[in-house]
Amino acid sequence: MNVLVVYQSNTGFTAQYAEWIAQALGGEAKPLKQVTASEISAAGMVIYGGWIFGNMISGLNKMTGRGCKPAAVFAVGATPASERISQAITETNKLGDTPFFYLEGGFRTDKLSFFQKILLKMVKKMAAQKENKTEQDLFMEQTLGTSFDRSDKKTIEPLVTYCKGLNG
Repeated sequence: MNVLVVYQSNTGFTAQYAEWIAQALGGEAKPLKQVTASEISAAGMVIYGGWIFGNMISGLNKMTGRGCKPAAVFAVGATPASERISQAITETNKLGDTPFFYLEGGFRTDKLSFFQKILLKMVKKMAAQKENKTEQDLFMEQTLGTSFDRSDKKTIEPLVTYCKGLNG
């Protein structure tokens, strides 16, 4: 089956995961801005991945706006994986019954735009000023503004297993 992994990456973590997933499924990974409608319709299976900002999956609306319902969606974020985070992302992006997989990436401050750096400073400051901090608030306070890489190829296994099951 012709597998196409379409992605939108900001600092490289989503691109890396897309390549790993495509390789594991014998398919091709392609950035959203370079993929054509004919490539999407010719694919036997389309998987979409984007980076997370404010629980929104980047590029997902553009992908679904093209009339494509991916077989699975993955999102890459800096926050450690948890059921609570996955549920919030699923609800925010209205994924419904579309299988969703959250993959922990990291942070590369050198690849962020000036605007993104300003936003992150504001978020970090707000997290630091909170009185009753959640686990996520503490994580943001400690890590925003620093570079780190927690990507792990093994974390794609549930997504790959799911997609191989669809493939028969």
